[in-house]
Amino acid sequence: MKKNNLKIFNTLLVFQLFAIVNTVNAQWVKPSSFGLANDMDQMAENLINWLLGFAAVFSVLALIWGGINYIGSSGDAQKSELAKKIIYYALIGLVVTGLAFAMVKLLVGVILN
Repeated sequence: MKKNNLKIFNTLLVFQLFAIVNTVNAQWVKPSSFGLANDMDQMAENLINWLLGFAAVFSVLALIWGGINYIGSSGDAQKSELAKKIIYYALIGLVVTGLAFAMVKLLVGVILN
């Protein structure tokens, strides 16, 4: 490397190290008086939110798949009925997922606060 490029590289490396140190310090959280119980509650809430998000994404993908099948049925009654069932159950899945998300938020708000 040329000397000029080496100076630039070293300067960028120093700035990156400072950024890493600041990021690590910013992410440190002081433990609360409840200790592990709060961490477990937060982990459970995060897991439930992740699972509900996965269910919502799966329902949307099923809805899209049902729509594609409905369009591609080309007047075939059996394929059309199957596509309608897929769309129907995907919509039910979205409604149930939304209600479950609302219930989790409500229960977490009541229990933890």
